Amino acid sequence: MAKKKNKNKVVTNLIFNIIAFISTVIAIIFAVYIYKLDMIPDNYLKIFIIVLLVIYLVLLCLTLPRHIKKGFKITACVFFIIFACIFGYGIKYVDKTISFIDKINDELKQKEEYQIKVLNDSKTTKDNLNSKKIGIFKNENYDKIVELLKKKYDKAEIIDYDDPINFFEDLNDGKINAVISSNNVYDLLGTELSYLKLDLKTIDTVDVPVENTEHEIVKVVDVTNTPFNIFVAGGDAFGSINKVMNTDVNMVVSVDPIKHKILLTSIPRDYYVILPSKGENVYDKLTHAGYYGVGESVKAVEKLLDIDINYYAKVNFSTIEKIVDAIGGIEVNSDYKFKFTDEWNNMYFSYKKGINKLNGKQALGFARERSSFSDGDVQRVKNQQKVISAIIDKVSSSKTLISRYTDLLDAISKSFSTNLDNKSISRLVKMQLNDMRGWDVESQNLVGHSSTSRNCYSIPKMNLYVMKRDENSVNSAKEKIKEFMKNK
Repeated sequence: MAKKKNKNKVVTNLIFNIIAFISTVIAIIFAVYIYKLDMIPDNYLKIFIIVLLVIYLVLLCLTLPRHIKKGFKITACVFFIIFACIFGYGIKYVDKTISFIDKINDELKQKEEYQIKVLNDSKTTKDNLNSKKIGIFKNENYDKIVELLKKKYDKAEIIDYDDPINFFEDLNDGKINAVISSNNVYDLLGTELSYLKLDLKTIDTVDVPVENTEHEIVKVVDVTNTPFNIFVAGGDAFGSINKVMNTDVNMVVSVDPIKHKILLTSIPRDYYVILPSKGENVYDKLTHAGYYGVGESVKAVEKLLDIDINYYAKVNFSTIEKIVDAIGGIEVNSDYKFKFTDEWNNMYFSYKKGINKLNGKQALGFARERSSFSDGDVQRVKNQQKVISAIIDKVSSSKTLISRYTDLLDAISKSFSTNLDNKSISRLVKMQLNDMRGWDVESQNLVGHSSTSRNCYSIPKMNLYVMKRDENSVNSAKEKIKEFMKNK
């Protein structure tokens, strides 16, 4: 009987020791992950490690010695199990954060999508397109598009166009069966060529790889003690962030990490700017620069404002919608009462003058609307700034960061990219967690006057609406950014 009792005691002690060992290993792994994450302020990290060591030493002293009473050992093991569960979940939490940062830092292989469209009542389909005539709007990717088209439809007759009017009129008249182009040409059917009243549908797509030059534009600084500029490029599409698209949002975010101040400088999408990589006197709308990669947009804005942009952040419709929902909505103060309508995506919203509580879709509509305002895109960029400011205010609060953290990561993991390096991201998070101060946000907007031009690089021979720059507005924005960057 005594032998059996001793045997049971040995087994019980062994179980206690195994639980203690597993829990200790999990705690060590968690501590390593926290160190690898490099986002916890050093003073907090030291306190955490010391407290963790003391707790585990006490628990081990209550578990490992044989003479300790069974009741103390059971209590210690209960705590070991609780800590094992907490730290096990914490490992998953931290690993997710590390993976997220690595993912948004990856150099995305961008692609430009070219859609093959036909008239909505056409009998031409993807299956019988090989025997049809396809009109192609010529651009700098012409050779790549033709090569990819011939691989899919080797018997189709390809007809070139450099005039968008003839391009769409021939489709409407039945001279060609289908057309292929990027969205910037199709967008004309909703603006300058709306009089054609064409109703098209997409039957296939061709993805053309775009050379990634974003690494050429980064200008690294110590983001915790040096002011820096981030260019925010907001694409006018939902879904994947690696699609090349024109930019509805063009904003320079100037950050002063010492004074905790942010200056938002918005530029209207139709601003008439030079595309530096295309030539010294090659002009186009700023929104079209996005079709040549975010690097082209950055270079165009640098030339316009005579500033250095250190980093970029690329977002799209999905990003804004998901972020706002992830943080539990935002509040914005609207200057006007207005409505937003997007029939394609079944979005219909009304906004009142004054405070509006918005979910993701409502915030997106608030940031997109321009036709309701007499000053159009100028008011739209003001509303975009209101949305950005509201997001900054809410995300920078400790309550939102802690309670909505994983939701926020999930929201932007597939619809956000940046060339801000991992170390800089970690330093910024450390700085914010160290003092949890709010940020003072200022804003300014470039303005101009409505005009038209036949010299837009992306769509030549077409008289397009553009916004010609107001020199006083540009010079004022330049000076304010430069003064902000001095950090005196």
